[in-house]
Amino acid sequence: MKNKIFLLLIFLSSCNVFKDSSELQKKLQPTWQDFFKNNYEDNKVIKVYIATNRSEKSTEFGCEDKNFGVEFSDQLKYGVCNVSVPKARNIGAINNGKEKNISSNFVITDSKKLDKEDFFKSLKNNYSPLVFIHGFNVKYNEAVIRASQLAYDLKYQGPIILFTWPSGSKDGFFDETLLNKTYENNSNSAKASIHELENFFNNLSKNNIRINLIVHSMGHQIAIPAIQKFANNNSKQLINDLFLNAPDYEIKGFRESVKDIKKITNKITLYCSNNDKAITASKIFNNNDRIGSCFNVDDVDVINVSAIDDQTLSLGHGYYSSRPILNDIFLALIGIETKHRLFIYKSELFSSEKYFLRK
Repeated sequence: MKNKIFLLLIFLSSCNVFKDSSELQKKLQPTWQDFFKNNYEDNKVIKVYIATNRSEKSTEFGCEDKNFGVEFSDQLKYGVCNVSVPKARNIGAINNGKEKNISSNFVITDSKKLDKEDFFKSLKNNYSPLVFIHGFNVKYNEAVIRASQLAYDLKYQGPIILFTWPSGSKDGFFDETLLNKTYENNSNSAKASIHELENFFNNLSKNNIRINLIVHSMGHQIAIPAIQKFANNNSKQLINDLFLNAPDYEIKGFRESVKDIKKITNKITLYCSNNDKAITASKIFNNNDRIGSCFNVDDVDVINVSAIDDQTLSLGHGYYSSRPILNDIFLALIGIETKHRLFIYKSELFSSEKYFLRK
């Protein structure tokens, strides 16, 4: 779809139609009408495709924490969670109360287990799926709800896939309060999940499915090595747009991996913040600089979002689901170059990023 838009814009430019905005609109309108097939103007049930290596807590597939836990499994399970997403809420909010009110809350309406063959078969012949990999201390149900929120707020026109790994604290008050212990456990689970994600990428490639990929926080400790491993064994492009949000990943290792990642990725956009307290804590814990603190990297559009993430009472780590970031991702997905997107400006010479995102 992007290629069609680019070709259309080149053709229009050669015809000098940009001199008249009304004529440009008339030329582009059929393209956008053809692109926006899925309607998001009302409450909507989002089909979230699930691929998980979390351990099963029950014998039946479902979308609640009682179904999948925070322990590691060496086998991927597949399924679908249907989530009713309310229109009446703030952008990025995931109202998930006990009341099953689809007007105000996210509500799981149905779920179904799939075998691997049916899972990948159902993704074929669609607009590129959007894959979401969550970060640290995110339990299963929250990950499902977040994936549906991202798809809805982006008005995404293809399938949404959640790759959910064994993140989150164990049940119990003390486990939930011991963040350092949870971080260590989650980080070990992330590293153990790299092989499963690489296999998932291999199956996407075998089925000729190209994806867009959004990663958050500690999810990069799975995604970056898995992408690199896949790239070392494949020449076929897998990822159109790769969005790295608040990456909890060491800068040295990331810079070394970018060349391989670019082999199978069309474009890399990285959002970072100097106000991210979680990344600062990770730097202390790991005793090295993390890319989420903003560092320039060749072949990566590094965007500093500190201006929109200056809340003193928050960790400054959850901006990936906010209105400004979603707006920028949306424009990137339809092929607008970074320097032309809304609220983006070039950073000063010798800055630790290429671009800055305004409020």
